[in-house]
Amino acid sequence: MKVLCIGSSLLETTCSINETIKENQTLRITEKNECGGGHAGNIAYLLGKWGVETYIASILGADDAANKIKKEYENIGVKTEYIETSYDKGTGQSIVILNTTSKNRTILEISSNTYLKKYAFGMAPDIIVVDGNDFNASVAAFDKYPNVPSYLVVNRVNNEVIELCKYVSFIICNKSTAEALTNLTIDYNNSGTLVNVYNKLKQKFNKADVIVTLGERGSMYSINGQVKIMPVVKTNIVDTNGAGDIYAGAFIYGMGRNFGLEKSIAYATIAASLSTTKITSRMSIPGISEVSNYYDNKFGAQNNPNNQVPSAPVAPAQAPVSETPVSQTPQTASVQTPNPASPGAMNMATTEGNNVNQ
Repeated sequence: MKVLCIGSSLLETTCSINETIKENQTLRITEKNECGGGHAGNIAYLLGKWGVETYIASILGADDAANKIKKEYENIGVKTEYIETSYDKGTGQSIVILNTTSKNRTILEISSNTYLKKYAFGMAPDIIVVDGNDFNASVAAFDKYPNVPSYLVVNRVNNEVIELCKYVSFIICNKSTAEALTNLTIDYNNSGTLVNVYNKLKQKFNKADVIVTLGERGSMYSINGQVKIMPVVKTNIVDTNGAGDIYAGAFIYGMGRNFGLEKSIAYATIAASLSTTKITSRMSIPGISEVSNYYDNKFGAQNNPNNQVPSAPVAPAQAPVSETPVSQTPQTASVQTPNPASPGAMNMATTEGNNVNQ
């Protein structure tokens, strides 16, 4: 399996503090960690770490940060031949301020606002992954390899991202970007709003399978004509930064290995949840053996003869979209959650408490 990832690579600096950020004050950093980052970059890094032949196509500056990022890729086996150098602007940076008490984070992103100029992708990918940060390079790859499965990981919504949604095989978005793409609002006390958002995404982008990550609520998807939610794995959360990228990378890994939709989502859920127990996005990525062992222990034939992944139905996937205000009474049943104590079920959170900010 060969994967081409197109989009952002940057230097991520995580600064840990133990107090709330307020204006006009001096904060003491208790710990500082530095590593590569970026949405496409993190996905490529995970795939490389998990043994997949992966190529990253990004822009970096002519500086020390670029050298550090390239070395990280190469050490993990990610191919860097499609990285281009910008001599006008430096490498993009992300400064993450992590409150170690509340687990909340503030992210300051310094974008290079530069884009690939060469679209000479010659490695015949089996999968194309884009993060929406380089529209022209993404379209060039889709046009060159029209029959290759493609994944768009949506992190922000603009006209270019909306256009890319029309090209791809899979759309992975979070709650806020799903709401922005549909102009609808999700209200967790009204399960009808979940189905409305999901169905409108499917109506707008009918070529793509859609997954919506819901943070502490799990992730929403459709299978066998039904919208379902898979809950998150309980963890002792330290840092949620990068969990969404890790979710996407693990899901893409599973689909590329022909795991099927629900097993791939389970791998993604486990990987993202385990990552929250460590600081930084990239250094928190678990190994494939850790994820597969967790999965096998919960879903292996000995513990789970039917190999069933616990998930909760929301409503039929083809329910009509209602754009009435979310305060009105829903016409669909409330969201049910699987019993964690049932045979074969993972140790998963179902509603509030420990969360994965995907």
